[in-house]
Amino acid sequence: MELDQIMEAYGFKISSSCSGFEWYVKRVEYKGNDAFVTITADDELHLPESVDEPVIVSITDHDSGNELKTPQRFESLKSYLDTLNPPS
Repeated sequence: MELDQIMEAYGFKISSSCSGFEWYVKRVEYKGNDAFVTITADDELHLPESVDEPVIVSITDHDSGNELKTPQRFESLKSYLDTLNPPS
């Protein structure tokens, strides 16, 4: 299964900025706030290329854009995905 298919199974979609940054994004509710989770490669500029690549995971308020949780580094995308409920 390709990485984009894996991420889609977990509810993530690809998003990008006009300056060329890319990330996976998923809308969530976090501590009562409408929020979104973003996942980028360790350099925070592009998408990870494999489940073995280190990633940065952030949770941001959907309305204000403020961070709701300090960005966290995971040794691999797989190690982050292992913290989530498996896709059904």
